[in-house]
Amino acid sequence: MDCKVAILLATYNGSLYIEEQLESFIAQTHKDWHLFARDDGSTDDTVDILNLFASKYKNVTVVDNFGDFTGSAAGNFFKLISFSDYQGFTHVSLADQDDVWAPGKLKAALKTMQLEEAGGYSSNLVSYDNAMKKAGYIDKSQSQKEFDYLFQGASAGCTYVLTRDVCLLVQEKIAAIESYRGRSHDWLIYALCRTNNIHWVFDKEAHIFYRQHANNVYGAMGAFSGVQARLKLLRSGWYRENILWIAEKSGADIKCATIVDRIKRNSFFDKIYLSKLASKFRRNKKESRALVFILFFLF
Repeated sequence: MDCKVAILLATYNGSLYIEEQLESFIAQTHKDWHLFARDDGSTDDTVDILNLFASKYKNVTVVDNFGDFTGSAAGNFFKLISFSDYQGFTHVSLADQDDVWAPGKLKAALKTMQLEEAGGYSSNLVSYDNAMKKAGYIDKSQSQKEFDYLFQGASAGCTYVLTRDVCLLVQEKIAAIESYRGRSHDWLIYALCRTNNIHWVFDKEAHIFYRQHANNVYGAMGAFSGVQARLKLLRSGWYRENILWIAEKSGADIKCATIVDRIKRNSFFDKIYLSKLASKFRRNKKESRALVFILFFLF
C-alpha cells in the first residue's frame, strides 16, 4: 500500500497518558508515517515526553508553537492542519493524546479509503474507563442522512483520516477563522467535506481505544456525570450556536438556506418544521427522536 501518512497529534497537559498513545503509533503495521505533534502550552511534562520521543525516532517532529496558545483542542488541531502543505504525504490522520490505537488502525483506514475512493474516513470506537472499570462499543457508522453534517460530526475526530487534497481544502476554508473556543474541529471538518461533495466513508470496525477520564473535552459521556454535562451544554444554547457556526463556516448556510433560516428564527412553527425533518438530521434513530425533544425544550 503506497501511502504516506502525516499523523497530527494535538497535546495539552497529557503526560499521564501520552506515552501509551505514542507507543501505539510505533506499533502500527503500516509503517510509512510521520508524526507531527503540537503542544498548546502544557504546564506538565508533556513537551519533555514529546521531545524525548522525537530524539529516539526520526519520523517524529515536535512543531514549534511560537508561544501561540489557542486555548482549545479545535484551535490546536487547526494550527496543525495549517502549518504545512504536507507535500510528499498522501493522507493526514488526526490523533488525540490520551487514546490507544490498535496496531492495524492506519492500515484499515487506508485500505477502506482506497476501496471506497473516499476523501474522508472515520470509524467506530471502543470507549474505556479504567477508574469505572467499564468499556463499551461506540457505533457512529450509521448511514448518512441528507443534513446530518449540520447537526453532528462523523465520529470522534481521533478516528479521522483525510486525503492530502481534502486536508488542503480544509486549510483553505478555515484560513479566515480567528477563534475556535467552544467549537468542534471534527464536526467542522465533516461539514466542510459534505458541503464540498467529498465522499466520506464510515468504518464499522473499531480501531481506537477511546479513553474516558475527567479531563475529556466531550468524550463518550455515558456516565451520569457525562449526561449532566451534556444537558448543561444544551441548556446553555451551545448546540444551537454551534450548528449556526458550523453552517456559516462550512458554507452550509447557503447549501441548506431554508433549514438554517428556520434554526435562526427558532419560532414555535419553525420548531414544528424542523421536527418533521429530524430523521434527516441525525444518523441514529434514537438520536433523531431525542432531537425533537431538544428542538422544543433545549434549543
